[in-house]
Amino acid sequence: MKAATTPRTARLNFDLKTPSFPQHLKRQTKIVATLGPASNSFEMLCKLAKAGVNVFRLNFSHSKPDYSNMEPVIEDIKKMKEELKDTMYRPAILCDLQGPKFRTGELEDHKPIEIKKGQIIKLVTGEHQKIGNANTITTGTPDAHVCVRKLAVGHRVLINDGAVVLKVVKRLSSEELECEVLIGGIVSERKGINTPELEVPLPALTKKDKADVKYICSKEIADFMALSFVQRAQDIVDLKLLMEASLPEDAIMPKIISKIEKPQALEAIDSILEETDGIMVARGDLGVECSLQKLPSYQKLLIRKANQSRKSVITATQMLESMTNAAAPTRAEVSDVANACFDGTDAVMLSGESSIGKYPVETVNMMGEICLEAEASVRDIAKMYRRSPVQTPPNVEGMVRFRYAMAHSAVTAANITSANAIIFFCMSYEMACFISKQRPACPIIIVTHDQKIYSLVSVLYGCHAVLLEEDENWKDSDSFLSAIESRVLQVFGDSMEDQVVIFCAHRCAFPSLHNTIRMARFGSATEKKGRLTKRGSVVGLVKPDHATPSKKKIEELEEGDAPAAEKTADEAKEEGGKKEEGKKEEGKKEEGKTA
Repeated sequence: MKAATTPRTARLNFDLKTPSFPQHLKRQTKIVATLGPASNSFEMLCKLAKAGVNVFRLNFSHSKPDYSNMEPVIEDIKKMKEELKDTMYRPAILCDLQGPKFRTGELEDHKPIEIKKGQIIKLVTGEHQKIGNANTITTGTPDAHVCVRKLAVGHRVLINDGAVVLKVVKRLSSEELECEVLIGGIVSERKGINTPELEVPLPALTKKDKADVKYICSKEIADFMALSFVQRAQDIVDLKLLMEASLPEDAIMPKIISKIEKPQALEAIDSILEETDGIMVARGDLGVECSLQKLPSYQKLLIRKANQSRKSVITATQMLESMTNAAAPTRAEVSDVANACFDGTDAVMLSGESSIGKYPVETVNMMGEICLEAEASVRDIAKMYRRSPVQTPPNVEGMVRFRYAMAHSAVTAANITSANAIIFFCMSYEMACFISKQRPACPIIIVTHDQKIYSLVSVLYGCHAVLLEEDENWKDSDSFLSAIESRVLQVFGDSMEDQVVIFCAHRCAFPSLHNTIRMARFGSATEKKGRLTKRGSVVGLVKPDHATPSKKKIEELEEGDAPAAEKTADEAKEEGGKKEEGKKEEGKKEEGKTA
């Protein structure tokens, strides 16, 4: 490798016009893209990955009972991962469960009906009356039948994402309701039904969901499992128990993303965050179930609480909706994506834009550029007010306090030294969350032996993963650090060379690196004949004699011998013994001279 020549003041340049870093490495906010007819081919998967997609979402609402429509996509995903295994492009997989769905039933001649404000109309279960008409709306799913039986007078019934609104005025029987039309419109078959005031007396996991979970676990394809219509913490516990029973032996359980779509979930958000691994601000159903006017404040509340709980958070629904059919977004959509970044989201999600849209790759590129600009503004605002973009509460206890201190120290060191990257050897997803939630100004390069952690950090703000296979030839901490540097260069290319970095080691095999933070010049590190030939210095937390050398000293080190590598305990003891023997010999000689 060539010797490093970049000045010591070099910083990672976030200017979009600078080609030194790939765009998706400059971007800290992650992108989740839903797969569908427009994007699930092998060629398009590769294009989307290289455009910067960090997580692919598989929507199991559309899976067939025999999963014949899912099998080809899963095989193409595996093929894509194998094709890109030695690159920086390896998106994680999020499997999204359907959850309880309430839909309208069949209509006479399958023709839509029009209902008007003030009209009285009946809402009946599909078991009581299968076919609806101009005066009757039936339910088309088993979950919806239960819903009708539990509705009370005064409850609202929203159809087709709130386009039509009814209010229950009278119960005719256990299977029939009389409703007044508050907002009229067109009602057709298989349209969604929402009941904001009703806590749905159903578990989040339906019969279909349970079958889907077993299939997903048998394939071991999911890094994340999204649970729809969560209302209470017990819903998450139920999913964990099902996955434990369904996964093969020694398989690693996917992380759970709880979709916040119901008012009841907002009321129980603290207990939900304690149990889940992350949340999704699912603004589609949440906007229908709650007042649309309150949706922006709910988004900010949920993102803030997730960040304070050190859990990942995805903001979803209609972010660049117009790009489903247009090559450019509206101004309002650009502001929407940027505001999610300002709020502190870990990831933003594309739905129809990438699954059925005409411009999936262009949409990903546009979203990435919007996020980049927003992140630069967030950093400027943080500097202006001298605060971190995301505030983590200091009242943490036990092991959490220790993790918080380590993550906070690494990020503080990176910010003070204007580091261009934090290289973090990590064997814990939770620890990666801690450092991500500190929102450093530079990328976080997560180096790990663990395949699962390698995939999981794809959803965390600012984190970019590198898989490092264990090597029995690592003899000491220097050879280990050299291997990390070589692997990072191999994955990210020369764009990482000469950058200032912070090493933060966690649960490392070498005691001298365990729970340490090191500041170093990242460059041509190699191990040769027991010496560390590295431009710059390695600064340990308890090694004051390793202070950063002057420019002249650096040049001398490059031309001659570098400082000796850290000694093991046995080597230090052996050297101490030799020094002691040397002192005794000198003492005897002095006694002889005196005599």
